[in-house]
Amino acid sequence: MLDLGQKVVVITDKGIAYEGFIMERATGEDGASAYRIGLEGAGFNQPGQWHKGGDVFVAEAVRE
Repeated sequence: MLDLGQKVVVITDKGIAYEGFIMERATGEDGASAYRIGLEGAGFNQPGQWHKGGDVFVAEAVRE
């Protein structure tokens, strides 16, 4: 499981990729994970976008 505030890379099934950070996480009744991702540098006051767990990755380039 990924941590709140952790920097990640999102790659959607439409081929859109961006860097961001985890604002919230949720787990469905079936155990599937979802994460609300905020854009890097925009702060916690943004709405963010929900993505399924399979779209969210931790890459060496964004690890601290």
